[in-house]
Amino acid sequence: MEPKFNINRPKVSDEEINKHKDFDKLVKQFKQQSIQKARSDVNFLKNKKATYSAIIAGIAVICTVTYFTVFNKQTKQTATNDKTNTLTENKKTSPEKKKTFISPPSSKLNVPYNSYKVNSAKGGEIAHHTNSKLKIPKNAFVNKAGQEIIGDVEIQYREFHDQADIIASGIPMTYDSAGTQYTFESAGMFDVKGYQNGEEVYLKQGKPITVELASRYTDDTYNQYYLDTVAHNWQVIKHDTPQNIPAAPQQNKPAEKQQSQKETQLVKKIEHVPIQIDSVKTVYEKKIVALPTPKQPSKPAKSMGRPQFNLEVDYKDFPELSAFKNSVFEVGTENKNYSKELHSITWSSAIVSAGPQKGKNYLLTLKYKSREEKLVVYPVLTGEDYEKAAEVYEKKFADYGNLLEKREADEQKLKAEMAAKQKAYVEEQKKLSAELLKEQIRIRRDMEAKIANMNKDAAAQITVTRVFNVSNFGIYNSDCPRSMPHGPVIEPRYASNSTPLDPTWVYLVDAGRNIVYNMSTNPYRFMYSEKSRYTLCIVSGGNVYVCTKDEFSEAVKDGKAKFNLTQIAAEADINEFKKALEI
Repeated sequence: MEPKFNINRPKVSDEEINKHKDFDKLVKQFKQQSIQKARSDVNFLKNKKATYSAIIAGIAVICTVTYFTVFNKQTKQTATNDKTNTLTENKKTSPEKKKTFISPPSSKLNVPYNSYKVNSAKGGEIAHHTNSKLKIPKNAFVNKAGQEIIGDVEIQYREFHDQADIIASGIPMTYDSAGTQYTFESAGMFDVKGYQNGEEVYLKQGKPITVELASRYTDDTYNQYYLDTVAHNWQVIKHDTPQNIPAAPQQNKPAEKQQSQKETQLVKKIEHVPIQIDSVKTVYEKKIVALPTPKQPSKPAKSMGRPQFNLEVDYKDFPELSAFKNSVFEVGTENKNYSKELHSITWSSAIVSAGPQKGKNYLLTLKYKSREEKLVVYPVLTGEDYEKAAEVYEKKFADYGNLLEKREADEQKLKAEMAAKQKAYVEEQKKLSAELLKEQIRIRRDMEAKIANMNKDAAAQITVTRVFNVSNFGIYNSDCPRSMPHGPVIEPRYASNSTPLDPTWVYLVDAGRNIVYNMSTNPYRFMYSEKSRYTLCIVSGGNVYVCTKDEFSEAVKDGKAKFNLTQIAAEADINEFKKALEI
């Protein structure tokens, strides 16, 4: 018989291929056909055992080869698909490591667990340092096979009470309801696990642990939730009604402003500066007055041809007339009582005294018996006497000018010294005033921080109990879903020391509420509320960066939203992180 070749066979459909993918059925069919053929062989009965064994071995070889051929093909195809998917995913995400569901930004910052031991048969009560309690019933633990645990069980437990705890934990705080995303405002959250000899243990059905969580938030607006780490969502348990609510203590009021020792000293120094300036002025004014003042020499007067008297003058009484020796005294035109008759009388006394214009004219008093005449007279020189007196005057006037210039120079020098010292005191006053302002700001901030801490401590004393019935180990919280912030839209740019940052995570921390908004979905465009105060925390390149409340307010004030963030040290712990976030 000649072989038949079917060249134009119809293409096998995917449905037909899938119908024959039953590998077990194929092996069974192949085995049955091989045994039937072997039985029909004439040599089968002669070497039944060997033949049968060979058939079975052949089946195993064929099946093995077939299985690995199929498996390797599928593996290669899967690997190729995975590679393609990975490349596609990398295009959608940043070059940094793909985000995990629970992603702490730093192992150092993460809130550590506290470890407690409980005897499974006895159960017991655990008192946590926050005043929370864990009440464990007897025989509450089983292993993964469902068998009851015997012996001690290690309980690992930790709590999260503020925004720093939430960020450090990496636990997602978003909640979807009816297609709308909310963010949890937390009244407290905890994480509890159980182990024995390093193996995870489980809670027996009907044996829940009671966790009495201490909370600082007394509102009756929270629900209890359990985090499903498989489905990646929060499951609501029930409404959370707080218990054991104490009376709220009276909040601390701002104390009266008190000066520091430094501030007191600065105020005294500033108040003393005007006194020092006035003192400098007084000292230098005295020095200026004490400068020798040269006396201007009297210029000799030339005779104007008016009536004259020749008098003998005591120059000790009138030293200014020493320059007018041999002078005569002319009668001034202002005299109304002068007459020529006065020259014909022999007067018994003629007295010269200071005139109306000191140093320029004189009063001549003439007496004879009961008659007395007073005349204003002017010393004048004539002829050679005037010429000689004029030369003496010119020399004396030149000396006078030099002395006057020297005095003026000395006076200007003293005034310049006075102005320099006064200016130095004014500059010192400005410096002291700036230092005082800085000190006053420090005192105010310290006072505000002190009051905030006192109020925070007072608030921390207001603890209520939130009771959870824990049927499964894991993460539980008491939270209230809140809408995302509504307000101005910003397009932030992030940098640290002028180096741009590309964030993996962006957290907007509401300083007035226990809430952290995760803005990582669109870190370069989001909204914030102008009614709230915020700090900002981002994770970039495995490092954590923080922007303070004042820095945030300053960055959004002009609408540019350029955030200059400070890197948290790699070795920083959760307490240092809280300080950086101003918690």
